[in-house]
Amino acid sequence: MKLNYLLLLLIVSMAGTASAKELPKASLESYEPWDEEIVHTFENLLIQEGGRVKPIYTYARFTLLQFSGKSTAKFTTEDNENHALHYSEWMLDVLFRGEIAREIPMFVVDNSAAVVQIGVSPKSKRDRYSYNELIEGRARLAELSQQYAEKQRQHEQSEKDPQYELGQVEGMILTLGRNISAFEYLLGQFSFARKGDLLVNENILPEELVQMAQSLDPVEMLDKMPEMSMGQLVEVIRQPDSGTEDARMFTGALRLFFFYANSARGVNLIPPLDPENETWISASDAMLDGLESKEVRPWAIDQLKAIQALVEASQKDPAEFQTALTTFSKAQRTLAEARGEGTRSEMEVKLYRSNFFFNSLYCFVIAFIVMAISWFSPGSKFGHVMLFIAGAIAVLGLYFDVHGIVLRCIIRQRPPITNLYDTVLFITGTAVLLGLLIEYFTRIGVGTLIAIVSGVLGMFLSIKYEAKEATDTITQLIAVLDTNFWLATHVTIINIGYAAGMVAALIGVLYLGGRFLLTLFGKEAKDFFKLLTRMNYGIICFCLFFSLVGTVLGGIWANYSWGRFWGWDPKENGALMICLWSLVILHGRMAGWFREIGIHINSIILGILVTFSWWGVNNLGVGLHSYGFTQGVWNALYKGWAFMGVFILLGVILWVVDRTRKSARKSDTSNKEANPG
Repeated sequence: MKLNYLLLLLIVSMAGTASAKELPKASLESYEPWDEEIVHTFENLLIQEGGRVKPIYTYARFTLLQFSGKSTAKFTTEDNENHALHYSEWMLDVLFRGEIAREIPMFVVDNSAAVVQIGVSPKSKRDRYSYNELIEGRARLAELSQQYAEKQRQHEQSEKDPQYELGQVEGMILTLGRNISAFEYLLGQFSFARKGDLLVNENILPEELVQMAQSLDPVEMLDKMPEMSMGQLVEVIRQPDSGTEDARMFTGALRLFFFYANSARGVNLIPPLDPENETWISASDAMLDGLESKEVRPWAIDQLKAIQALVEASQKDPAEFQTALTTFSKAQRTLAEARGEGTRSEMEVKLYRSNFFFNSLYCFVIAFIVMAISWFSPGSKFGHVMLFIAGAIAVLGLYFDVHGIVLRCIIRQRPPITNLYDTVLFITGTAVLLGLLIEYFTRIGVGTLIAIVSGVLGMFLSIKYEAKEATDTITQLIAVLDTNFWLATHVTIINIGYAAGMVAALIGVLYLGGRFLLTLFGKEAKDFFKLLTRMNYGIICFCLFFSLVGTVLGGIWANYSWGRFWGWDPKENGALMICLWSLVILHGRMAGWFREIGIHINSIILGILVTFSWWGVNNLGVGLHSYGFTQGVWNALYKGWAFMGVFILLGVILWVVDRTRKSARKSDTSNKEANPG
């Protein structure tokens, strides 16, 4: 009872410490949230990024993740009110209330030395800064970012020569510089629609152009301009001012037009005029296309005026903005659906809004807690009930994972696995299913434990991976992967083999760790550990079957794609090592080379090979399968392998102890036979 009280006190104190952490301060007197209907309409707008048409909801989510490392912008205003902005609300602020967005602390800096180097006063060791807090160091940041980008390029071109490797602070400065630049482009997207309200980079314009911006409407100007290519425009604005006042005014207007067009790049909200053109365009493209061709100009002006109407409505009554957003969204969606694009965008919003993978993680964590409670009364009716509840919650966690995977398949019209992120979701679900099947046949709680631990580790990894990469995980496929048949066969089957290999390693860890602890206390559980060995043997057979079939199918695919069945590519070698090591374990068992301890030690080695083939190969930078590089993965792999190595060491110790005991028993038996009296 006393121990339970202390644990409860510890949990409460930790929760209190977490809740007491102050939110970053924003230099805003107050914050007025957006109307829910406006947010809902806005998040269903369509945008094309990375070759894929998606809801702006998705774009906003990963953009904020990239800047902040979180999908929510949290801050405190000067009236001491706390605010937590959803990424859609934050993107609304960026595009339509830029003066507020500039004050929201969203740029994460993990080491204050990075902001010190650009001449900004730091707040704490790790903190979040607003754009306005960093603006005084903007010039220095741009200079250092350019310098470190060149250094990074040299590092890549020199086959990762250590002398060009970026230091930790240098990498932070480069990332911060890129994030600030991306934010500035977002802020400036609709500058052409705000007379004189430039919001960003105003300091690079001469005073006379700033004054001209107060009255110049670039859309009206476009209607009156002569046809001019981009090259001709650049040539004119580079010429020194000369001639009459009208000539200088015309050149100035062109410079301001170029400034607006340059600021409006990157956010592709407009379906192209040509139905055969698959690339959507930004406001910048519309301005330049209209400038170049009078034939296209009326259409371009219509698109720009639609955006102008949005911006003007955003500064008025919320009802007017809601109406303008709805009108823009309907027009955009009609054009997109006529092209066969954006038809599943609402489903994509549902996918992210429902948080299936977060909910899955929560279920597995709760299931682990419930199962841990059952250990207080093992074998009792209460223990069995708790174990059953834990298993039921694990099934619910599996449901959330599978539901999310199915939605992703429907959205992109692809099999479950198309990238590294997908492998985490799929392998986690497969490992959980294998654990639940083991529990169904054995009914001793081990399968439930395997399912829960697999679920916790896998879903946590998927969430951390998404946050670290901060890029859309529903991606366009590279050419070599653009085939549903081989993705559904080879890729799916080989990943089932990976899942089985990881489950085998987990059983090995459970066996060696559990037996080592019992040995320390002088206890045994022979029947239990023999059952674990039979489980692992079956899982290794399962792993071998799927790994072998998957590897053969991969060879056939390689023959179709690259003209050879086998080329000793690192990924092929990784798959071969898994097959060979599984065969080593099975043949070693049949030949009597490996007994219980040997099987479990080797199952952990199998897990190491699986993680190398799954993650490590993609980061070697060589071979035809190096298309999933993830920064920092080697450190994670080394730590994981070190953890597995600890249990291999425990297994060696157990083997030595086992051999010593057998030798002692054999010696005692020999002595008794030699001296029967």
